[in-house]
Amino acid sequence: MRDILLVLAVPLLLCASGVHAACDVWWRRRRPAPDPHSQAGRRLAAERAVADAEAIVADRYAILAEAERSAGGTFT
Repeated sequence: MRDILLVLAVPLLLCASGVHAACDVWWRRRRPAPDPHSQAGRRLAAERAVADAEAIVADRYAILAEAERSAGGTFT
């Protein structure tokens, strides 16, 4: 029984991946990404860079706060 399920699962997986790829292509053609050299593209890149920087700072601050708690508050 397992062999039959495996044999039937392979074509189903291939069909599903093909449908997913076709839908992905359709979606990207309907909603293309902005040109990276346009004003909208530069704005999106800047927003991503700011979000990444904020995440890095928040992570480092959390590490510092944890170190300060474990050291008994001697980092002031």
